[in-house]
Amino acid sequence: MHATPLPPPAGRGPWPEGVEEVLVEILLGFRTMLQLTFRQDVLATMGASAKARGIQGDIREDYTPRPHVREMLRAIRAFQDPRAALDALAEALEELARNDGARDWLELTRRVLNRGDELPHGELLAVIGELHAITAPARPARHLPEDIPGLRERDTAEMTLPAILDLLVNRIDDDPLGPLVAFLRSLGDNPEVTRQHPLPALRRFLAAHADRAPATAPAAAPGERLIVQVRLDEEGPVHTGDTRYRLHVSYYRQPLTGGPFRRVGSHHDDKAFTRSELLRAGGARLVAWKELNLALRTPDPVRIEFLLPRSILGYTAELWSTGVTRRPLGEFHPVVVRQLERYCEPHLGLALWRQRWANLQTHGADSNEVLKRIEWPSLDRTSARGLLSWLAGKRSLACLGLTVPYEQLDPEVQYAVDNAMYYGGIPVLIWRRVSGDPDPLVAALSEHKSTRLAELPDVVHQYRQEVGGPDPDPEHTVTLLWDDPDCVDPDQDYSFPGIVG
Repeated sequence: MHATPLPPPAGRGPWPEGVEEVLVEILLGFRTMLQLTFRQDVLATMGASAKARGIQGDIREDYTPRPHVREMLRAIRAFQDPRAALDALAEALEELARNDGARDWLELTRRVLNRGDELPHGELLAVIGELHAITAPARPARHLPEDIPGLRERDTAEMTLPAILDLLVNRIDDDPLGPLVAFLRSLGDNPEVTRQHPLPALRRFLAAHADRAPATAPAAAPGERLIVQVRLDEEGPVHTGDTRYRLHVSYYRQPLTGGPFRRVGSHHDDKAFTRSELLRAGGARLVAWKELNLALRTPDPVRIEFLLPRSILGYTAELWSTGVTRRPLGEFHPVVVRQLERYCEPHLGLALWRQRWANLQTHGADSNEVLKRIEWPSLDRTSARGLLSWLAGKRSLACLGLTVPYEQLDPEVQYAVDNAMYYGGIPVLIWRRVSGDPDPLVAALSEHKSTRLAELPDVVHQYRQEVGGPDPDPEHTVTLLWDDPDCVDPDQDYSFPGIVG
C-alpha cells in the first residue's frame, strides 16, 4: 500500500551532513530502481542477510521511488549497525544489478564513509554528489598524476570515473589525499566537465586542501607526430588489369597522446600511374615535393598511411623506395594502410570505432600477453555470417588477424570483414601476405617487447627492418591496417568549396 514515510530524525546518525542526499541520487541511478518489484526484491535480499536481518519490516512501502528510497535509508540509519545495513544493501544490489554502472558510485561512497577521519569525508561526499550528477568526460584516467605509488602496475585506461576515485580513496600510504587532490584539480579544469556544472563543492574542496598537492606550472605541450597520408584514387575500370591511380598526398600533425590532427600541407599529382609504375615511381614522387621533403626532416616520429581502395588493400606500399639510399619506405618509418572506402564514408558511426580504438591503449603484463589480444578467427562463408554477432560479445577487441590475405578472401568473407570495420568498429587488421599459420609472425613480433597494441605500427616497423630488403620473402611480409578515427580529413574529398569531389 502507499504510505507517507515518517520524517527522519534530526540527527544523521553515523553519516556526515548531506550524505543521505548523495545516496538517494546514487540509488535512483540504478536503472531498475524505479520499479517497485525491484525495490521489494532488494529489501527481501537485505532482510535475509545476517547483516540486516528483518530490516524490511521497518520500512514503509511506497510506490513512488524517491520517497521509498528515502525510507530505506532512514531505516538503515536507524538500524542497530547502520554500516552493516548499508553493506547489506550494497551486497543485495551486487546480486540483483551486478552490471549496473551505478554500483561503482555506491562502492565509492561506502569507501569514503568507511575511511572515517582519515579523509575529509563530509567534503568529499559533497564532491561525489556533484560528479555523479554530470556526464563523466571521456578517458578520465588521463587526469591521473604521474608516478602515484601503487598505481603504476594498475591498468586505469578503461576505468570509469567512480572506479578511479575509489582507487585513489582506497590508497594506504603517507599521503592518501595528495594524488586525489591533484586528480580532482585536473578533472575540474576539463572543459567537458566545467561546461556542465560550476561544481562549487569541488572548488571548495580544492581550495581547502590546495597544500596537499601544490599546483604546478602547466606541463609542456606533448610532442607531436607527423602523419603523411598517401591516397590512391582509382581511375578507369578495375577488372581490366590496367587500372591507373591518381596520387594525392596530405600531411598532418597530431599530438603523441592522440586526438584530432591538423593539416600542414597537401599535394596532387597530375599524372596517373599503374600499380607497377607506382612501386617504381611512387617514392620518387614523395621526395619531389619540396614542402613535404622538408616536413619529413623532423626529429618527431613519422607515420605513413596509405589510403587504398579495397581492390588493392594488400598493396606492398612499404616497399616504395625513396631517396638516394634506395631503401624501402617501410624501413625508414612505420607504414600502415587504411581502406579508402571506410575513410570516405560519412555515415559510419564513430562511437564503437572510438571505443575499440581506445582499447589499444590498455597495458599488458608483457608482449606475449599483449599480442594474445589479437584474435585470429578462421573464416569461411558460414562462419563469416556470424562475425558481427561474435564481435558484439567481444567489446574489448581492437585488432583482428586474418589467416588469409584480405585480397585473397572469398567475396562473402571479405564482405563480412568489411562489415566488421564498418559496423563492428574494428580499427585494426593485420595479416601476412601468404595464407597460413600466424604463429611465426606473432612470435617474431613478440620479440619487440610491446606493452600495448597501440605500439603495433612501431613493432611492425622494427620487424620490417629485421626481415627487409628490396625483395623480401612473402612469408615475412605483413600488412597492418591502422584506422585512427581521429585522423580522418573529409576535406580531401572536396576539390572546390561547397562541391563534393
